[in-house]
Amino acid sequence: MPTVLDTLLVSIRSAADSNHDDAVAPAVVLWTDDRREFGRLLPRLRLALPQLLTLGPHDPSTRTGPAIWLRCVLAGKVGEVSLPADAVPIIYLAGVNRSTLRATDECPPELSPLAELQYRGVFWSQNNGKDWTVSAFLQAEKGGLNLRIARDSATLEAIHRAFDKLVDEPIADLLEKSKLRPLDSHDFDKLIVDDPVDDLLTWLSDPQGSRQRWELGRWEALCSRGKTEYGFDPLKHGELESAERLGRHAKPAWKAAWNRFTKAPGRYPGLVALLKRAKPKSGDLLEKCAVESWPQDNEAEEAKLRQALNDLTKLPVPAARKRVLELDQEHGMRRDWVWAKLGKTPLAHALDAMNTLATETAIPLTGATIDDVIQSYTTAGWAVDAAVLDALAAVSSQDDRAAVSRAIGHIYNPWLRDLAEQFQERFKTKPLPGREVTRLQEAHPGTVILFADGLRFDVGQKLKALLEAKGLTVQLRHHTVALPSVTPTSKPAISPVVRQLAGLTAGEEFRPSVAANQKDLTIERFRKLLDESGFQVLTDTETGEPEGRAWAEYGDLDQTGHREGLLLARRIRELLAGLVERIESLLAAGWQEVRVVTDHGWLLVPGGLPKADLPKYLVETRWGRCAVVKPHATVDYPSFPWFWAEDVRVACPYGIDCFVAGKEYSHGGLSVQECVVPQLTIRRGAKAGRSAKITRVRWGGLRCRVTVQGEFAGCLVDLRDKPADPSSSLSGAKPVGKDGTVALFVADDSREGTATNLVLLDVSGTVLEKMPLNVGE
Repeated sequence: MPTVLDTLLVSIRSAADSNHDDAVAPAVVLWTDDRREFGRLLPRLRLALPQLLTLGPHDPSTRTGPAIWLRCVLAGKVGEVSLPADAVPIIYLAGVNRSTLRATDECPPELSPLAELQYRGVFWSQNNGKDWTVSAFLQAEKGGLNLRIARDSATLEAIHRAFDKLVDEPIADLLEKSKLRPLDSHDFDKLIVDDPVDDLLTWLSDPQGSRQRWELGRWEALCSRGKTEYGFDPLKHGELESAERLGRHAKPAWKAAWNRFTKAPGRYPGLVALLKRAKPKSGDLLEKCAVESWPQDNEAEEAKLRQALNDLTKLPVPAARKRVLELDQEHGMRRDWVWAKLGKTPLAHALDAMNTLATETAIPLTGATIDDVIQSYTTAGWAVDAAVLDALAAVSSQDDRAAVSRAIGHIYNPWLRDLAEQFQERFKTKPLPGREVTRLQEAHPGTVILFADGLRFDVGQKLKALLEAKGLTVQLRHHTVALPSVTPTSKPAISPVVRQLAGLTAGEEFRPSVAANQKDLTIERFRKLLDESGFQVLTDTETGEPEGRAWAEYGDLDQTGHREGLLLARRIRELLAGLVERIESLLAAGWQEVRVVTDHGWLLVPGGLPKADLPKYLVETRWGRCAVVKPHATVDYPSFPWFWAEDVRVACPYGIDCFVAGKEYSHGGLSVQECVVPQLTIRRGAKAGRSAKITRVRWGGLRCRVTVQGEFAGCLVDLRDKPADPSSSLSGAKPVGKDGTVALFVADDSREGTATNLVLLDVSGTVLEKMPLNVGE
């Protein structure tokens, strides 16, 4: 289960994606920590975040240095420090306040080299712009853990005492406890009660530092227990021999200590290097060692697997599939080793997904008609694309990415090519539907349409699983997109204003026109049409008025794919996490239904899409996977009419080819991955609101003010003569606000003093609570 530290890491990493309108990624994430509250986690953070730099005395081994040195590292001028290419650098600024950095004129000289970065980077900060503190992160509803915590000084002190252990606590456990009552000092102090096994591991992880921090009695207790329980004397045998005994599981007590280490290895960062030094060199002791105990054995297995993946391309594809299954049998067990929790088994994890790839591509997808092909893909074939993303997401180093990409491409690319060619062949007999088909059903009041650019079908399935894990009810269906499968064409076709648009010429952008005045459909005109059609147009953070209808947009998956190619796979998880959070915020604001729509899918091809030649003199405009053919030109490629004007002819390359060289990511052509997309309808689960209770009712004339507590998101309150009969309402049902309050007004003053019922309803309209009362009293 995700821990506090896991969520902290996700939050820090995602800071670089906070501005979804930016076309260029921020140069750096600035983490100001005026109180130095997070500094104790730096050893662990550095292991998890290879892009983390620290302001402080020069120490390249910990990627720490003064401001001018940090600027040199960012510029790639410091050879002794190498930052990962696929991650935005993070600079931790201990003892620095955000306002100090913002006051460029008064910025201290030792910080001034970093001041300019605030304009090219982003701050990791709270929604209100303040620096994160430990207490704020634990309590914040947005961006934090949303825990209920007592606000007394004793609790705050206990949090800081227990922080090292608190970060390893599962969030689900903390949330469950805080639902019953606010967490207080006793809850946090329980985390640091006397724990001899933890003391042993802490000492092994940092022998000198532990003794300096501990009181004398604590060290003496460890020495005493070492002799009686573990058969060793820390003073006599030292940490190296102790680590050897730990790795050998020399007796049951050492085995128990090893099991503790495997549950939370990140708590003991120094133990990894110590175990590497402690492995016996030869003899009987080595023969008795468990191979999973020693980091270098795992590293050797990863290197062996890396070479095996590189060698896959020498085999015929059927033999390569078989070899992947053999490798998974050989290396799959390492996914359960302790090193997996420390991110040291990326290739073994990639094999898990590659097993699916090898198994599912052994039998090609077929279909007598294009509908059959689509049915095969949406039933099972999408799992192949999902497996490719999972395998690529598992690896981060350049050597690992190269090996996995090469192996995947050898197996996946032929399957992908054959499926695309089959789709194009069936398209000749039965083209995809055009404007005669309704892709977006009518949105009723209480519905917000949330547009997510480039949500491919397999990614939609991942989104569905994440939402259902949150207890939400999700319906997923699929439909074909407007052609060509590019945003300017396909996005308007999935909008509520599709009938108000038309096409003249595709131009260079494949953009339709407003039918009423034949002007290009710019963003401003698109939003105006939505507004005139009764849809609120929401910004990234707005939630609008849930009684109406709305259009919202979220995410930059498509931009990320164009910008980063195969590295998109590593970003899918965080991009979907942000989308889930947005959906939850809309439902929490009172919307009854969130409908997620998208414009197109895409191809992601390891090794790049093959180049297809199409002379420029034959086309009006040419994109990666589509081109507008000149009126009298002849091209030897599949072609189809533009969705918005049938006299405009669009050509696409065969199979998975591309008109532009060097592309790993592209769309606009004819393939099931590009042309068949998901549409998700999300509502709160049936149990939502079950804990909600009416806690206060106040009348002011004919206006009734109601306060609700518990899980009231999506709930409604109404005044009814018959509790289960909506037609007997005196006021009309109103959603409970974010603060748990709602006001109802009885328009008929003749009802003052008469009996009725105050009812609390869940999202499905089921009565959760009824309260008899008299109007106005």
